[in-house]
Amino acid sequence: MRRGDNNRKIGDIIKKLMKNPRLVEKLDKLDAIEIWQEIIGSQLHKYITSQNISDGILYIKLNSSVVRNELMYKKTQLLKQINQRLGKKFISDIILR
Repeated sequence: MRRGDNNRKIGDIIKKLMKNPRLVEKLDKLDAIEIWQEIIGSQLHKYITSQNISDGILYIKLNSSVVRNELMYKKTQLLKQINQRLGKKFISDIILR
């Protein structure tokens, strides 16, 4: 009996937290970066020195110009895949540096 009450309370807390737009945005950023890493794979991920999302733009800093050029050709496709897997248009552009 007590266990059911705890589950209901936890569910209510999670629902309440998910109504906070700032929290939802931060979780979406984390999800988008995780999806980005899954899409490019570990072979290309080793060339990334930093990644960040700001104002709907995914900024990727690379230490290889060859990898940067390769990703530039696939940028539209990568952008589409990220947003599709998120289920909404969250990332508007990818900037490769």
